[in-house]
Amino acid sequence: MPAPKSPRSLAGLLIGLLLAIALFAMACGDDQQSQSAVRQDAAQPTQEQQTAAADEQQQESAPAQDQPVQQQTAQDEAEQAQPAPAQQQQQQQQQAVQQQAAQQSSAQQQQTQEQQGQQMTPEEAVPQGTRLITLFGDLTEIVYALGAQDFLVARDTSSIYPPEAEELPNLGFAGALNAEAILDLEPTLIIGNPMAGPAEVLEQLQQAGVEVLIIEDPNSLDAPQIKIRLVGGALGLTQRAEALARDVETRMQAVIAASASVDQPLRVMHIYIRRGGLQLVSGAGNRAEAIIEAAGGIDAATESGIVGWQPLTPEALVAADPDVYLVMDRGLAVIGGIEGLLEIPGMAHTRAGEGPYVISMADLYLLGFGPRLPEAIADLAQFLRNVQSDIRAAD
Repeated sequence: MPAPKSPRSLAGLLIGLLLAIALFAMACGDDQQSQSAVRQDAAQPTQEQQTAAADEQQQESAPAQDQPVQQQTAQDEAEQAQPAPAQQQQQQQQQAVQQQAAQQSSAQQQQTQEQQGQQMTPEEAVPQGTRLITLFGDLTEIVYALGAQDFLVARDTSSIYPPEAEELPNLGFAGALNAEAILDLEPTLIIGNPMAGPAEVLEQLQQAGVEVLIIEDPNSLDAPQIKIRLVGGALGLTQRAEALARDVETRMQAVIAASASVDQPLRVMHIYIRRGGLQLVSGAGNRAEAIIEAAGGIDAATESGIVGWQPLTPEALVAADPDVYLVMDRGLAVIGGIEGLLEIPGMAHTRAGEGPYVISMADLYLLGFGPRLPEAIADLAQFLRNVQSDIRAAD
């Protein structure tokens, strides 16, 4: 029989057993930590991919001028973050996984776009830093219609629509510009028509580095479309301008078609009145002729042989003998309304004066030939129908 072990031997066995248990527990703990680290490393590429995707979205939505700053910032961060030798291999593996995932995502996105027939086109935008001045109300109205009003820094006195345009600094009459007042506003682009000036002021502005664009201002009914396309091209909004021009053309065609079937069209004479006794008759070749005919009327001055602008005389009124007078709101206000109009020699001795049949409309709305021209002609056509009804009722 083996000899019984001493208490000291039993104590040694117990200590050894406890040490073994402790070592086993530590080994299990290390294995769990190792497994946890492996899971964390496996998840890390996915998190970095999400961060990279978020950064890409931020760059795409940021203004174009911010991209160089973002690229330089990323480069500076990369130069500062020099990896330790022990970490380089792991980071290279992670980058390889990210690059492969990005390539797969790009391929899937391209395939989806090809299937849907989508074409990625950059959205149009006015160049950052643009400081715009428009001279004449039709051009200012076009800028607002294109959605580029935030770049306006001033306007001329005729730019009164939309109403918020009047909140801009007023440079006065566009034909009597002051170079110093304009340069104080630090504009980068000025858009006007051939009436802008004086010429030496425009030359001085160009010498100071300001781009000055003078665009044509025809009297034909396609004038709004022409000006819209030119203004849009100058602002980098070609596609938006084309859409607006086509919309104006579509509305114009509808208005003209509706007015073409007018029975017994009225003979209309446009009288232009301003302060200081300026009183003119509008004849052939002027905007009033195109407007009156588009609204279904007959230009009485053109019919009587008047060409362009002629002084208003009793002889001209009697010879034309119009059914209706067409005047502008501001002009009518200058002479004290319809009563003042009929006090002008010869005005009361026509069929229009005997009515009296007078149509008054806002200057810029009717004669500006801006984006609202189809609506202005439609309103004039309705006014003419109302007058025709009154004439028939009186007969």
